[in-house]
Amino acid sequence: MPLRRGMRVDRGYATVAGDEGVNYREIADTMTELGFIMNHSSARNYVIRVMRKFAEALVEEEDVDADETRIDEIAKDPSFQRGIADLLQVIEVQRRAQRDT
Repeated sequence: MPLRRGMRVDRGYATVAGDEGVNYREIADTMTELGFIMNHSSARNYVIRVMRKFAEALVEEEDVDADETRIDEIAKDPSFQRGIADLLQVIEVQRRAQRDT
């Protein structure tokens, strides 16, 4: 699921509830339950780091002129994150279908 739309506030990062997705605290709680001790700020850092890698690859593949600031903006964009989540779900469904045949 994609992350809920977030907004930057003066003293940190606030997550705004939306119709779908999970917030960083929920990710951290799930990871901790799985044995990977994590707090919400670490969860955010990991997610943004991965999203940034997707954004860098997309910018390079599409030959888009984007500086580091623009790549960060793309990586943090909820629509971009939702698109990546949708793409990963399609890949997982296809992988499972191939495994089951």
